[in-house]
Parts: sequence; structure tokens; C-alpha cells
Amino acid sequence: MKQLIITGDDFGYSRTVNNAILRACREGLLTSASLMPCGFDFEHAAEQARQTPELSVGVHLCLLQGRAVLPHAVIPALTDANGDFHNNPLAAGVRFFLIPGVRRQIERELRAQMAKFLATGLRPTHLNTHMHLHAHPVVFPIIARLAREQGIRFLRVPRESLFPHLLIDRRFLVSKLARGFFFWALCIGLNRKVRRAGFRPPDAIHGLLQSGHLDETYLTRLFRQVGDGVTEVYFHPGDDDDPILRRWQSGYNHAAETAALLSPRVKQLAGELGIHLVGFENVIQTSGETDGTEVLAPGRGAAGWAAPD
Repeated sequence: MKQLIITGDDFGYSRTVNNAILRACREGLLTSASLMPCGFDFEHAAEQARQTPELSVGVHLCLLQGRAVLPHAVIPALTDANGDFHNNPLAAGVRFFLIPGVRRQIERELRAQMAKFLATGLRPTHLNTHMHLHAHPVVFPIIARLAREQGIRFLRVPRESLFPHLLIDRRFLVSKLARGFFFWALCIGLNRKVRRAGFRPPDAIHGLLQSGHLDETYLTRLFRQVGDGVTEVYFHPGDDDDPILRRWQSGYNHAAETAALLSPRVKQLAGELGIHLVGFENVIQTSGETDGTEVLAPGRGAAGWAAPD
């Protein structure tokens, strides 16, 4: 059974991101969103999520490119004097290894973000992090504790198969090779560690190598590669004129990603290929972790959706 989760990351980052995600859910292909507690328009996103029960909402924790929940005095290793996280993921990753006491600061901030999410009354269906920092060896144990405490089963492992991807799109080849190798090295053993800890990552993910450039052409080609099991494709919908996105994600084509999610042609193709669009709480598990019977993951309950012919 082909089950496809289509996720909008950075929900709450800005009003244009929120509006694009909500429209893509109500009118298009999007089934899931990752809500960012340190986003600049978090409250609006949370309010709209409560009014959109068909949207599977998880938590998108952040240690980069945003404003921390806690003040700088409490987490000085993580933020500047204005309370903003640092911008460079490589530099941040090195700092996490070297700065004394940084683990405690990371845990305090991530717990504060989780508490802010839970205060909305929403139940997180999944957990991931901005720029995949949960794959960092210092951060992952903290993320795992938080997920267990909230009964969250679904964690994303940021690893995408390079060569099947290049059959779809060979643009930005050097960048993709570097990014693919970096996350391959970072995630060695992570998938096994995640599963042994009792979490369920999707069987395949897409969006890592094509981040910011998942247009309609790419999506139609990708859909023909989707196999049985659970696949997640994550997007960054929004408006290219948004000042927040221009600051943090200037190389992304947010408008093209939004258009792809709203494409009637892509929705029709999903139905023709027998792809069921589901949220995390609707995933039917038929993998080796069960006895082979179909089990509906905890949540609102409902069978997967497929576009009509």
C-alpha cells in the first residue's frame, strides 16, 4: 500500500507560510504540518490548526534561524543578545560539542518550546526539527526523551537516497552531492537507533536534496517513484516576497512549492498511481513491527485518502 504524507514545515514561521500551508491543506495535497513554537506567527498558526481538524499537526523544534522561547540570559550559548538563534548550522553543530553546559541549555529551550506547543491544546502527531538538528548526537537524546514523554511515535530521519533522486532532477548537482554525503554520514546508525528506541520514521523521505525547489514537474516525476510503505515529502510553502523568508530562506522558491501542492494535475496523478494521501495519525502500519495485520496509528482515525480518478 502506497501511503504518502505531504508535510509543510515551518508552520508558524510567518503569516504567509501559515496561509500557504492552510490553503494547500484545504484545497490541495498537503496532509500534515510541522508547527514551530519559536515562529514569528506561532499563535495564528495554532489558532488555525485548531480550526482545521483534517490537518495532522506535529511539533517543529528549533535551535537555528529563529527567536528562542527562553531569554538570552538563560541560554547564552544558543542565542545572541537579541534572543535570536545563530544562523549557521555547521557552526552551531560544533558549538554543541564544545561549549560547557550547552546540553542543559538545549534541553531547557526545547522543553520550553514543547510546553508552548502543548499550551495550545493541540496533540502533536509527529516531531522533527528545523534544519534536522535532531540528527546531531548531542541533540538526539534530548529529542528522544521529549518525544517519549508526549507519546510521539513518528520522527523524521533526514536521509534521502541520492541516485534515485538524480534520476528525477540533476539541478544543483554539487550542492546535492555535498548535502547527501553530509546527511548520510550524520545519519549512519540513526535510523536503527530511532527504531530501537520505539519510534517510527517514514520508510522514505523526500525534500532533503530538493529543499526549496519542489515544483510541479519534480512532484509528478517523484510520484512515479513512490513505492509501498510510508513515504513523507516535506515542503516549505510560502510567498517569495515575505521578508522573513527572504532573510532566512532566500534561495528557496516558496511560490513554486505552493503551486505544486495546489496542482490539480498532481492530485489526479496521485489517484491514478494508487497513492493514498494520509496524515501521521492515519498511517496504516503493515511493516515488520506488527504481526502483519493492518493497524491504524493512534489519532483521529480514518482510512487514507486517494485522489479520485
